[in-house]
Amino acid sequence: MEVSKDPVLLPGDARKIVDQVNEGSDRANATLDERIQASVETSPARDVGDAFFKRLRALGRTSIGGAGEVRDARTYVPRQTSYPARFLAFVNTRVPGDPSEPAENWLWLYEKEAADQPWKLALYVTLPPDFPAPDVSVDGDGFAQMVSRQEADDLKLAPSRLPEELAEYLSGYAAGSDSSIFAPGPHTSRLSQALKAQSDRDAGEGITSSIEAKAGRFPVQAFKTADGSALALFSQNMATKYAAAPGKTLKPLRGSEGLLEPGNYATIQRNVVNMVAAVIPPAESDGMVQIIGSTGGTVSFETT
Repeated sequence: MEVSKDPVLLPGDARKIVDQVNEGSDRANATLDERIQASVETSPARDVGDAFFKRLRALGRTSIGGAGEVRDARTYVPRQTSYPARFLAFVNTRVPGDPSEPAENWLWLYEKEAADQPWKLALYVTLPPDFPAPDVSVDGDGFAQMVSRQEADDLKLAPSRLPEELAEYLSGYAAGSDSSIFAPGPHTSRLSQALKAQSDRDAGEGITSSIEAKAGRFPVQAFKTADGSALALFSQNMATKYAAAPGKTLKPLRGSEGLLEPGNYATIQRNVVNMVAAVIPPAESDGMVQIIGSTGGTVSFETT
């Protein structure tokens, strides 16, 4: 582990990194260039972005719009003296020159792998338009405070368990049961219902489908908030496998352009990476864990 004597990043220096990375994303979007994207993004954000670029190029696209004009950004920088180092930003963006487009709220998480490496966007989550900026706790020097292992016991769910618990719940979509941990919402109960409905439709067409969610490789980042809750960000992998009826075959799925060769297949597995943000309430509260946002996309396919 590489260690620095002084803090890797001071709170007052984070905003310029947000702007620099966003400018790099605009350049990548303008040409669908994965090399430029690699200079400003790292996994899991880069995995999603690279696959998206490949699909767009396969559809004949040569560019897409910019990442959005950053109208406001609030940054939360933990006190860190080792690498990899990370910080969070709550960002409000708008499409430049188009006032008709609504503003969007995001959580952008950045990572610097080593002292000689640049800051890159590692994870991003779209939030509801009315979601307020998180009230992250800071110390006397303005550094954001992270949830320690000891403080995890004061929460309804330890942040380290969050990816596994959500994966187990979503993988059990066929049961159609409510969660005792997660509050109902578009990324929990309604998603589970949608997965079951799609599985039922597939069965009606003679296709067997199954979905398995797993914790992603990106470690959970849990920030303390002023009300005793935690704001946690993490990644999740979801694999959906489709199997044709005996004697039948499957055609490439919609959204597989550039990622899957045309042909006939016995099975197709779509691999998706999601970037997730959650609010974990204090242990003594009556609240449940809320998944406030989940953003991602297809990154690859596997076939037989």
